[in-house]
Amino acid sequence: MFRRFRWFISHYKKKYIIGLTFLLLSDIVGLIPPYITGRLTDLIFEGHIALRTFLWIIVGNLLIILLKYFLAMGWTYHTTRAANEIEFLARDRLMNKFLKQASPFFEENSTGSLMGKATNDVQSLFDFAGYGTLSLFDATVFPLCIVIVMIYVVDLRLTLFSILPFPLLAYLSIKIGDKIYERWTMVQKAFDKLNDTVLEDVEGIRIIRVFNLQKRRYRQFSQRGEQLLKENMNVVKYQALLTPVQRIIPAFTFIIAIAYGSYLISIGEITVGQLVSFTYYLNMLVWPMYAFGNFINLQQQANASMERIQEVWDYPEDIVEEKNTLELKELPAIRLENYSFRYPSSRKANLQGINLEIDPGHSLGILGKTGSGKTTLIKQLLRVYPMDTKRLLFNGVAADRYSIASLREFIGYVPQNHMIFSKTIRDNIRLSKPDATDEEVMEAVRLADFEKDLKDFPKGLDTLCGEKGISLSGGQKQRIGIARAFLKNPDLLILDDAMSAVDGTTEQNILGNMRKKREDRTTVIACHRISQVQDLDEIIVLDHGKIVERGNHQELMAKDGWYAEQYRNQISRSRFDEEE
Repeated sequence: MFRRFRWFISHYKKKYIIGLTFLLLSDIVGLIPPYITGRLTDLIFEGHIALRTFLWIIVGNLLIILLKYFLAMGWTYHTTRAANEIEFLARDRLMNKFLKQASPFFEENSTGSLMGKATNDVQSLFDFAGYGTLSLFDATVFPLCIVIVMIYVVDLRLTLFSILPFPLLAYLSIKIGDKIYERWTMVQKAFDKLNDTVLEDVEGIRIIRVFNLQKRRYRQFSQRGEQLLKENMNVVKYQALLTPVQRIIPAFTFIIAIAYGSYLISIGEITVGQLVSFTYYLNMLVWPMYAFGNFINLQQQANASMERIQEVWDYPEDIVEEKNTLELKELPAIRLENYSFRYPSSRKANLQGINLEIDPGHSLGILGKTGSGKTTLIKQLLRVYPMDTKRLLFNGVAADRYSIASLREFIGYVPQNHMIFSKTIRDNIRLSKPDATDEEVMEAVRLADFEKDLKDFPKGLDTLCGEKGISLSGGQKQRIGIARAFLKNPDLLILDDAMSAVDGTTEQNILGNMRKKREDRTTVIACHRISQVQDLDEIIVLDHGKIVERGNHQELMAKDGWYAEQYRNQISRSRFDEEE
């Protein structure tokens, strides 16, 4: 157990030592009042107590209570602070791990599962690090102190006989804890599935309404909610077993103590006051038994949660940079030499024998059927998957010699599926350049032909977009994404079917602005519309991951292949739409 949690025990060792020192002193001070009560009882029975002595005893007890209160503040503050910092550290390490991972990691781990680990599982660690640590101390050190005092102040035989049932309590608590551990893992998995359902329903609420799927999705949610309830109740059943075990077994200790203690009084071995002190101490031993059960419960839940968190922490990075990587100072010539690539989940290569060179300041268009490999090729430039870096060259040097971060500093990327955050339009555009001025933001808005839309928003650029841009149309999302890329003014701009939801006029406005603004910079456009790429320096056509045609617009038209056929088809459709 301690090996698994050693990372946070060692990290916050000082705070734990201070907190547990306060707790030990508090427990030791708490052992004084029972002894004083016993002595007071004997003095009253013997008739030897004076009013002055009685008052001093009362004042002494009050001072002890105040001291215990002060010490309790000390251990509560330090242990709770350590637990809160551990909670922060666990979440911080998880988030850091999430942000370092490449695409294969997120293909293997659902969003609901990752959220569950960052919330419920981390909460289990917090409970164990705080309340669990106190329970462990109270279940081990505190009862040992009580037993030593009971032997010294009262009687060895009475102490040993009275605590005989406690080993049975420890055994049953451990056995029940093992069952809790097994079932808590199932609870967390059921919570992950429920999380996934809620996330999907919120994100897809428009589709759910359009296809009238509310009842079906509600039934699915209810089923997963009932499964979570069932798994939780399996845990609760075993947790409920701890309570009677914790109550019944200590009750036997009182029966033994009263019976045997009365016998010892009758033969003059102990006094009435000593038996009073003993029952007081015995009552104090009840809490450690509860604490032991609570510790077992929290420890097993934390064990299950720590296992799930550790899986993420131990997950090896899919893309590992070499030591002493170089920093790119400017965008180099990019070359792919006989390059092939296969997704981790694919059975065959998704790109095959790609030979391509992109010189600084040049533009490249990528066309092809759906599934031909356009997006896959673009992802190689972004390095979001493990890849053959020896065949991806920057100025003739293997890509892995350069840091990924320095490469991405030169890239502006507009994906097919635009990520709009729950911020204002202004903040969403500024993501690529947080320190951008309002003038720079407006310039990016104009370049993306988005200025005409601002009058439709109640607060203009300060209008909230809603979660994932739920209040925006598809074309508006795309143009915010394009404005975000324009604001960065990158050396390499990559558009991956980024204008599929805009009309022809808007498309031409954006392309015209792009030509003026980026005539000396590199641009790569992957799309289906030939109108977006026909003016670029080079155009390639992909089919099943292979380059089947390449050249500029005039050269490809002269070849009269797939490109020329698509161009004629798209021109015909465009004329038909105009006539309509």
